[in-house]
Amino acid sequence: MAKTGQSTRARWWWPPDHPRTWIALGAALLIMTAATLLGLLLSGLDRGGRHGAFDTGALTATDAVEVQAAIIRVNAVSDDMEVRVSVFAHGRYGTDESGVTPVQDLTVETTSLNKAVLTFPAGQRMVVQDVLFDFDTGEIADYPFDRYATSMHFAATVAGRPAPTILQVIDSDPGFVTRAIPSGDTTAPGFDLQLRRTRGTFAMVWMMYVVMWALALSVLTGALVIGRMRAGLPWPALGWMAASLFALAGYRGTAPGSPPIGCLLDYTVFLWAEAIVAFSMVYVVVRGSRVELGPSAAAERS
Repeated sequence: MAKTGQSTRARWWWPPDHPRTWIALGAALLIMTAATLLGLLLSGLDRGGRHGAFDTGALTATDAVEVQAAIIRVNAVSDDMEVRVSVFAHGRYGTDESGVTPVQDLTVETTSLNKAVLTFPAGQRMVVQDVLFDFDTGEIADYPFDRYATSMHFAATVAGRPAPTILQVIDSDPGFVTRAIPSGDTTAPGFDLQLRRTRGTFAMVWMMYVVMWALALSVLTGALVIGRMRAGLPWPALGWMAASLFALAGYRGTAPGSPPIGCLLDYTVFLWAEAIVAFSMVYVVVRGSRVELGPSAAAERS
């Protein structure tokens, strides 16, 4: 029976009556707000570190052939990049202001290995074409510190005669930052390109370093504590260790850019973390088996 003056109704948890609860809620809100603002700042810095477009060639010419080369995909594994090329004929080289239809036969020579020459017949609409450019230097095994270099040049001819050419290179791959140094002249403009991973990729990979080492060392610490306590075979702990072993492999698969096994990320953290977790499981099983099968355990069973 309820005491006199005591309410028989259950009290709602809100609002909390303890000052520490209010402090904890305020601190949690402050941390979430600060983390969100920091994330917005880092996102802005990552975007600001990328260049949108680079221009070179006959930029002041009225009658010229404009080549727009958009880097749409960097294939670090196959050591090349996919570039989408759009061509426009301006001034007397085109039929109208849109520049998509040449007056005469137009040819664009490239330094691409799979499409060295792009041809556009007179009076027909010029469509975009995808070409591949190989990298001169760079190795995926250095991931995430891999960097690549290549050169890209275009030269346009109209009716067999060289035409002033404008080249614009557009960085469209979200996983790489492009740096470009102009080269060539107004009839064969080009760029020497250098590509590296974005800041967002570096942030994600460094987070993977911290998480993998922290998880591996946590499992190792737990294994040493279990062995010292002579706790036998604690099956929940063994299940946690086995789950950590496969969780690390799954987490490794989320690395930006899907690097192949054998890159620098594996040799500096992933393989070590897997080895530590596997050793911890074996250590617990060996020490636990000795406890389970020892004289004291046999005496308790009898």
